[in-house]
Amino acid sequence: MVMKKVLMIFFVLVVVGTTYGVASMATMPQVQLPLAPVAVTPPYDDEDFFNMANGTIEEICNGKILPAGKMNDAVYDSLASTYYSLIRMNISEENYPQAEKIVSFLSYTLTFLEKYDDYETEKAKRIPVDMGLITDNELESWYNAAEEAFLSLSDRYPNAKMYGMPPLLERIDWIPGQFPVI
Repeated sequence: MVMKKVLMIFFVLVVVGTTYGVASMATMPQVQLPLAPVAVTPPYDDEDFFNMANGTIEEICNGKILPAGKMNDAVYDSLASTYYSLIRMNISEENYPQAEKIVSFLSYTLTFLEKYDDYETEKAKRIPVDMGLITDNELESWYNAAEEAFLSLSDRYPNAKMYGMPPLLERIDWIPGQFPVI
């Protein structure tokens, strides 16, 4: 009888633990590409990494709305260039946890910009059916992931303010048979 109770409690704990683990993993999307493994031997790129990362974060985390969409490809290109440079650098074990947080934040921001670009394209299509490829909720989840990652960096960047989310767009509606008005 005692063994049955122990097994039942164990089963409940496994189910609850598994369910909680899956639910908590679903809250943060996955980063694009992770930081290179910890550098075992010098030379370390820590100083270059943090100089490049600090400049980028100070540039985009100014409390203003993040320039996103088709008209702001230069912002995306600059961020992508920085991100792909940073993830290849050799980071010492001492600075690795902080570097990982920075890379996660930049990855979420980069993915958010990609999703916003797709979102903007989707909303601007002049077709009578909304394909819903990028929803408002999906876009907000990527912004929220970036914001959560930014909050984990707030001790390192006390003067930085999370960028604002670009506005959600309305769908351009038109009736079939009518010429869409621009």
